[in-house]
Amino acid sequence: MKTSLQPSQDALKNLEQALLISQPTDLERDGTIQRFEYCYEIMWKAAQRILKENEVHAETPKVVFRELGRLGWIQNVEDWLEFQKARNETSHEYGLKLALHSYELAKKFLPLAQGLYKVLFEKSRD
Repeated sequence: MKTSLQPSQDALKNLEQALLISQPTDLERDGTIQRFEYCYEIMWKAAQRILKENEVHAETPKVVFRELGRLGWIQNVEDWLEFQKARNETSHEYGLKLALHSYELAKKFLPLAQGLYKVLFEKSRD
């Protein structure tokens, strides 16, 4: 059975909508960061499943993104590791400086995640 990418598509749309807010309030910024967090989680897990369907086993986010890079499915593994670090940090501590950094990373994450989604979609149809 092929992996459904509908949750990934929905999460990306939710993040995109949040990032359209030009002057977010603190609450809107924090909600955007939360959308970034769950979007990141959904994307790495979807990538893990698609890799497995392609007979590549990777158990952790770092290994998943390294494999994606090795296969040429993503361009810059370091960006993805930075997203992982930010996601982990915002889950365990919080402050204005971290929030602002994470919000900016969410902006950087969205187009890269949309690109990965396209690759995963293609690979899930092979």
